[in-house]
Amino acid sequence: MAEGHSHDHDHPSVLKRLHGTFMVIAWVFFNSLGNTVARYFQKTWTNRQYFGVPVWSFYHRIYMMACWTLTCAAIICIFIDLEGFEAHAHSIVGLATFVLVFVQPILGLMRPAQQQAQSAIRILHTLLGHVAYILAVTNMFLGVGLESAHISTTMYGLLGGAVGVHVLAHVAFNVLEYLTRRKGSELDVNKDASFSRWRKTTFMVQLIALYAFSIVNVVYVWRE
Repeated sequence: MAEGHSHDHDHPSVLKRLHGTFMVIAWVFFNSLGNTVARYFQKTWTNRQYFGVPVWSFYHRIYMMACWTLTCAAIICIFIDLEGFEAHAHSIVGLATFVLVFVQPILGLMRPAQQQAQSAIRILHTLLGHVAYILAVTNMFLGVGLESAHISTTMYGLLGGAVGVHVLAHVAFNVLEYLTRRKGSELDVNKDASFSRWRKTTFMVQLIALYAFSIVNVVYVWRE
């Protein structure tokens, strides 16, 4: 999805298409789900752990490490394909996204002794995560517009649909958060918070919808 020299002036190279594929899967699918789990599921699966960590944290790490790995692979692919760096909107935003993504695992694993420092790092981790998502999605729209990408403008609508699913899921989860607070019941450490079943159902709908949008977007990346 990045502009520059192509091994084939009529069609994007395989590396360029792999770059677009990895970015779509990383951000449309894995990052969206990782954000959802971290934001809305800390009081779900409260009586279970995987490998010594809460279930929500386990899934968050899996999704975000998949996003991190695919983003790194995408950057490697495009640097090999272009044999360097060309300064334009897509490449600059992409590089900024990569820098944010690269430091996110470091921030997520930092555990300073002071409570105030922990809170500051947690806020920074969350803020940079949201900024990275916005930059990544914006850059995918910029990538579709590149002449060298040869991607149908239909993909604008497909990416918009994926973003729409992400936004609607957040709206639904916030409604469930409001209903939980309104119910005002105390959290039992051995029992999921109120409306957790609805959260799980909403999450499954989000997962299936984002999976479908990811597949279709990838098809358009490779479509002649």
